[in-house]
Amino acid sequence: MKKLIYCIVSLLFMVITAKAEVKLPQLIGNGMVLQRDQKIRIWGWANPNEAVTLTFRNKTYQTKADANRRWTVVIEPQQAGGPYVMQINNIRLQDLLIGDVWLCSGQSNMEAVMNRANIKENYQEVIKNSNYPMIRQFTVKRDMAFNPIKAVSSDQGWVSTNPETVLNFSAVAYFFAKDLYEKYKVPIGIINSSVGGTPVQSWVNSESLKSFPAYDEIAQKLKDTAEVSRILTAHRLKSAAWYKSVQEADSGILEKWFLTSYAPGENWQKIQDLTQFSKKFSSPPYGTIWFKTTVDVPAHLAGMAATLSLGSMQTEDETYLNGQKIGSINSGYTDRNYAVAAGLLKAGKNEISIRMISPTTGIAFNPKNVYQLKFANGTIQLDQAWVFRFGLKKELLPKGNGLSQHSPTAYYYAMIKPLADFRIKGILWYQGESNVPRPAEYEPLLTALITQWRKDWQQPDLPFLYVQLANYLSTPAEPETSNWALLREAQMRTLKVPHTAMAVIHDVGEKTDLHPKNKSDVGKRLALAARKLAYHENIEYSGPLYQAIKIEGNQVYVSFDHIGTGLTCKGEKLNQFSISADGKQFVPAQAKILGKQVVVWRDDMAKPVAVRYAWADSPDGANLYNQEGLPASSFKSN
Repeated sequence: MKKLIYCIVSLLFMVITAKAEVKLPQLIGNGMVLQRDQKIRIWGWANPNEAVTLTFRNKTYQTKADANRRWTVVIEPQQAGGPYVMQINNIRLQDLLIGDVWLCSGQSNMEAVMNRANIKENYQEVIKNSNYPMIRQFTVKRDMAFNPIKAVSSDQGWVSTNPETVLNFSAVAYFFAKDLYEKYKVPIGIINSSVGGTPVQSWVNSESLKSFPAYDEIAQKLKDTAEVSRILTAHRLKSAAWYKSVQEADSGILEKWFLTSYAPGENWQKIQDLTQFSKKFSSPPYGTIWFKTTVDVPAHLAGMAATLSLGSMQTEDETYLNGQKIGSINSGYTDRNYAVAAGLLKAGKNEISIRMISPTTGIAFNPKNVYQLKFANGTIQLDQAWVFRFGLKKELLPKGNGLSQHSPTAYYYAMIKPLADFRIKGILWYQGESNVPRPAEYEPLLTALITQWRKDWQQPDLPFLYVQLANYLSTPAEPETSNWALLREAQMRTLKVPHTAMAVIHDVGEKTDLHPKNKSDVGKRLALAARKLAYHENIEYSGPLYQAIKIEGNQVYVSFDHIGTGLTCKGEKLNQFSISADGKQFVPAQAKILGKQVVVWRDDMAKPVAVRYAWADSPDGANLYNQEGLPASSFKSN
């Protein structure tokens, strides 16, 4: 009898366990936004042949898992609304919305979150007022793969917007979503799948690289899981050895430099301005370097709590005050604002020691940094000179896990393809900086990406909106070859792919910062494009785009698409136009708006053959717009 009871209990346990085997990808979770007006696909895994029952909005759907453990339920198109509940066997999903979902991808300027120091400072009021529970983001966790995988992962899943959570939203994606939500009042979902420093070839599959033999060769090699495992293991061992030596062989740690005051003649070198540090070396130094300075604290502030503000610095720091560690951050984008406990500061001289650890990126300090000790009722500027000294010189440790961020296909298989069953409204793409060295490749690569992603989503007319490169670096005195301008041109040429649009932003960047703080205008211009391509509003959504030239005597007449209600000049006269008599050497020229065209000339050039506009890394002063306030793209006519 006992044996029979045991068997019955075991069978019941097996049934319960089987039911508990139903699993969902993290993308299918609480708080998710599902795409309206399209068939909705919900999928997951279970034991082979296991029954799956899904209930949503008073309707029940049934299916079974296949031999590969995969099951899928297709829900008929839904109108915008929510929140709703979905029951899948014993799993209950809550707070679901129906609205519009946008995939946001690219490199660091798409990845950049509202909490990045320069962005956060620029949008304090926006952050304070960001209570938008109908705007939600799913951030895909960074990962690499060179063969198909089942699902993406996320640290937090779907997150709705409030002043705290918005800090981890892609800034560009947030401003885009905010504009759309305020316009249409429907839930907006953002899937942020982006990785800084990545080129376009790392976001496509191997089939898309057949026309690029060098990339295809690497992609095929990395399909070998044994080779990838070997690379990962070798890097893991090298990385462990690197950090072990940094802890065990750093003279500053062994001799406790953070406890001892600086004394002349101990190989310390003086530097007045930390921003000049990297210029002292022909190549970036790696390992550990210690920096010291002193701050004089008056007696009435001694013992008081304070904040040591050091700005941002490239790579990892460990910061000490009077021998006590007060903070450590491993980020090139986060400001150091370290709390100083009451009782730590003394009257007179106090010593600050910073240990910088540099495995992969040369040590540098942000030129915008302000170094100060802040109290509740006052501030002391750190204006004394610094001294520095190597604790340990080391070799470069390659970034990441041993696999290059530029590895072809690395992020497509890991961060794009597994998303393709989730219905979306369209795609935002902000990338290009990492392809600047080879601009000629960009147009066919981006075209291949658009084609493949649309194939993955089975939507040949899926709106694809992308951002042209911002202004960056210096502008030469005379027009010259510019890879930034060439890549912008490649981006503009990609517009021949149907159902695409481009946001021009060479007027809102910062030539000293690859990651400019103005993300609002980028999001707004993308939202304009979405309103036209995805929502079919009859609006002008682009700045003027070069169409053709006509040469009459010594004058070149330039025609444009997207002139809107008319061309306009922001300033007294048009800038950044140049012409050429041979199509090779270009010289600055005069230009003026003449109706729907721009006429360009130079008094000492009788027979011009070509014209350029804003042809520079940072085309300062480029000021041709349409009346809708959107800037003209840079171009060359031949």
